[in-house]
Amino acid sequence: MNKKSVSQKQRLIESINLIALTLLICGLIICYVHTSGQYQHQYLTREITPYAVTDLTDGSKEYFFNISGYDHRYTGLMVYTSHQLVEGYNMGHRIYQFNKTGGIWGSTPGSTYNFIEINESMTNVAIVVTPVYDVVADQSLTFYIGSTFEMYDGLISESMPRFMISLLIIIIGVFLFFYYQFMHTKQNLSKEIRYLSFFTIMAGVWSLNETDVTTLIVIDKAFNSLIPYFTLMLVVPAFVLFFDSYLNFTNKIFKRIMLIASMVEVVTCTILHLTKIAEFRETLWVMQLMLIIAAIYMFAGVLSQIIRRKITRQTQICAIGLTLFLVAVLVDIRQYYIALGDTDRIGRFAFLIFVILLSWDMIKDANEIIEKGRRAKQLEIFALTDSMTGLFNRNAFESHAETESELKGLIAVVADANGLKACNDTYGHEAGDEYITTVAEIFSSVFSKYGNCYRTGGDEFCCIIPNGNQVNVDRLKRLVMTKIYTANMDGEHRFSLGMAIGSAKYDASIDTDFRAIVKRADSDMYENKKKFKQSV
Repeated sequence: MNKKSVSQKQRLIESINLIALTLLICGLIICYVHTSGQYQHQYLTREITPYAVTDLTDGSKEYFFNISGYDHRYTGLMVYTSHQLVEGYNMGHRIYQFNKTGGIWGSTPGSTYNFIEINESMTNVAIVVTPVYDVVADQSLTFYIGSTFEMYDGLISESMPRFMISLLIIIIGVFLFFYYQFMHTKQNLSKEIRYLSFFTIMAGVWSLNETDVTTLIVIDKAFNSLIPYFTLMLVVPAFVLFFDSYLNFTNKIFKRIMLIASMVEVVTCTILHLTKIAEFRETLWVMQLMLIIAAIYMFAGVLSQIIRRKITRQTQICAIGLTLFLVAVLVDIRQYYIALGDTDRIGRFAFLIFVILLSWDMIKDANEIIEKGRRAKQLEIFALTDSMTGLFNRNAFESHAETESELKGLIAVVADANGLKACNDTYGHEAGDEYITTVAEIFSSVFSKYGNCYRTGGDEFCCIIPNGNQVNVDRLKRLVMTKIYTANMDGEHRFSLGMAIGSAKYDASIDTDFRAIVKRADSDMYENKKKFKQSV
């Protein structure tokens, strides 16, 4: 099987895995949506309808309830309100109040589940709801009656899966951020992972803030109401930066327009909010419009690549993820305007699928880069290493000779095996290879602690000791000769080992370059070889 067919088979397997993962998570979403929203069917909790509703002159609405038919087990009325002031009355006495606003940070008290305590002695309860903004004046409120504890527990239980999904999205974003911070230099990572981490964290915080769990456990409702608006505005630039880079779009004009528009949006909406000319809830449509435009642009970009048949793995992932994400955004925005509370039933699940697919792909790419770098390093090592002795080879030596610029204190040690020809003639070339390997091992065992050791020829070796002012080379040469003598005395080899060693230290008055030092070391080595032959 050729490389092309293997690559096509691998891409097919990857595509099948992506589709299988997507279908699995979609199935889990469908099961969850089908079984969710059941807390109101608990034993005590039930929906209650006011017997009268009065529109007051200040824009408030007063809801009247007859609770005379409910016994002691029913301890509370519950209603979810968003950007509305709430007061509860029994026989003219106020029994509940939710009206703490953000002061200079905003006019809204935020969003909350109001639990109004009741008891069996009460017969009529009135709840007054006052909208802070005109855009929420026509909200349709749903009231429940039951055990306060059971209603609270039911909300937590139902919302907890969505809370955990949102928390998981944030964790993935934080992981990607720290992964980039610690690994981008080592792995030469692109900024795409950083953009994806910001995008994921912003979207995760936005999603987490919208869950009923967060609504119930956060005390400062007014401050909490600001978080989703800021994250919604900040998610757009991160979204555009990431996908523009990830899909390698060539049209940069729209990216600049979107980034500039996002900055203008953040500054303008914040100023309008703080001056209370138009607070965040009143300019929400602008934020949602920006998000939809960004998503449509990315979807159009993916579609254009598919039409032009530039279908890469990134295109496949974005085609799946952006389709899910865009549909989820449109559905959830629609739900936002027709219902209250945590209306995001599928958006965060679709986004989780998307983030997992993107993270998997980018980390996979990063690992491929690491593997390529490792293989390149291995090839480089093979190219510069002598296969017989394990020392650096002649190519490495020549490269060192061309690049060495710091000569002060440099010492060159050159060695040559004596009697190799006789060994080859007497015992054969296999014994000659063993001779070279043994001599190289002894030479390296002494000198490799101080510099790089090279095999520069058949039986020629060299060690370059940088800045060797503190090295006693004569002692090291004697140590090599001692090891040669010991190896011969042990009698482990059929042949008798011999070696001639020479050295030279940089002398500014004599040496003009690196090769001049090595040449003097060679001359010293040949003098020693000559003396050895004379002694023999």
